[in-house]
Amino acid sequence: MDCRPPTNEPLDRRHILPLAALLLTACAQPDLRRHSAEAALVWIDTDPSVGIPERDVDDGLALIQAFHSPELQIVGISTVFGNAPLTQADPIARDLTTRFGPAGLPVYSGSAGTADLGRETPASRALAAVLKARPLIVLALGPVTNLATVLMNHPELGRQISAVVAVAGRRPGQRFTTGTSNPKAHRDFNFEQDPKAFEILLASRIPLTLAPFEISSKVWIRDEDLQRLERAGQAPRYLAAAARGWLGLWKRTFGVDGFNPFDTLAVAVLATPNLVLCETLPTRIETLPDDVTEESMQGTKAPEKRYLLAAQGLTSNRFVRYCHAADPAYKDDLLRRLMRGD
Repeated sequence: MDCRPPTNEPLDRRHILPLAALLLTACAQPDLRRHSAEAALVWIDTDPSVGIPERDVDDGLALIQAFHSPELQIVGISTVFGNAPLTQADPIARDLTTRFGPAGLPVYSGSAGTADLGRETPASRALAAVLKARPLIVLALGPVTNLATVLMNHPELGRQISAVVAVAGRRPGQRFTTGTSNPKAHRDFNFEQDPKAFEILLASRIPLTLAPFEISSKVWIRDEDLQRLERAGQAPRYLAAAARGWLGLWKRTFGVDGFNPFDTLAVAVLATPNLVLCETLPTRIETLPDDVTEESMQGTKAPEKRYLLAAQGLTSNRFVRYCHAADPAYKDDLLRRLMRGD
């Protein structure tokens, strides 16, 4: 990124310290593009529900995408509650990894709910053990409860995490809507499942990249894309079969002819950073009226909830890389990776 002041206008004393903080923090963000052939060491934390009728398939897409990305060396997978209860997410992750992942890749069971924040699980113990031996990037595809537990119980290991990529965040005032029949909007699901865990992650000062709804909502998987997967090998056919029901649900519920592959954009941040556009922004968590409840749509006083916000002008000394657009070539690259090796 360009670390020079954003304008040539003279600065008065009120601007010097905020600008210095922005530049120092922004320039400290790691460039996740790799300038050598060495693969990045990555731990994946996931809440898959692929295969459950009419449930999210994006974790499944993201896992196969990551398995087929030579830019990544996956050293472990942990499961967490979210798209499905842990009792369902964990066996799905194990089955997917056994069938389509690298041989011997371990999967560890993690947090079953927010009550597990700070409680050791096989996932938190395994992640801590790996971090004691080597630095890692953590790819967080669900609530960050497992990661926050490690940071709570072993804060010294934060320095071993070179970056976290999480599927969460939004700009102030941004609502997550799909089609024309979705007035209530979607939640910022991973963040809202455990805001306290994200608080801990932000407080850790670990470099954080957000792959939010804003970027994934601009990528569409349609019927012709599933047909392409169906004509390929075992892994893409498995994904296409599961995605058929998910596509049908989006058509009926939102009146659209496709779905957004949310978690795959987080993998893209690491595997194909040249295909995503990101900027460094100040971030903070705010409590504001809930933009999803029925009350908020009826003009009555809405209950409040917490928001993970990123935008220029926010008063904060914490910065994130916020990814907001994908190159038009991204979807074809994703499909090729899903079919790679089959």
